[in-house]
Amino acid sequence: MLSPALSERLSNVSFDPQLIVKYDQFGPRYTSYPTADRFSEAFRTHDLVAALLAREPRPLSLYVHVPFCDTICYYCACNKVITKDHGRAAKYVRYLGREIAMVAELVDTSSPVRQLHWGGGTPTFLAPEEMTTLMAELRAAFGFAPAEIRSRSIRARSAKKRSPFSGALASSASR
Repeated sequence: MLSPALSERLSNVSFDPQLIVKYDQFGPRYTSYPTADRFSEAFRTHDLVAALLAREPRPLSLYVHVPFCDTICYYCACNKVITKDHGRAAKYVRYLGREIAMVAELVDTSSPVRQLHWGGGTPTFLAPEEMTTLMAELRAAFGFAPAEIRSRSIRARSAKKRSPFSGALASSASR
């Protein structure tokens, strides 16, 4: 049985049937762009190099994925490794730094980075020093546009245990 207060609130809820019909369809997964079905074994290293070298100068969007998580999110279909061993990320971070430098050599770094997305277990799994190192490597390799909009999404359950954010980053975290 619903409480009177909840009944009253629910009585004001309405649904637009046209909107429900319009949006009653599958959409892309938010974690993948390009979507997974666009990846192919036929796309080789030389194809990536050629595509990056041929890219017209325009603002950049970067995605940094660190697949380590200390707990599983059952909605997540990302490539991930569930572990409590935070030392596993150190080697990965070193290799990621090498990849950042290699990609920076192949794109017009005068084009500003307008979007930077951290995915996987990144913000809550990495130690503060590892996040600082990665941000320093990204800033050294790419020019960043002035930050006008800052959006952070952190799973609160993980952030309470181990947060690499401080100051402005922590205060702008959402969710």
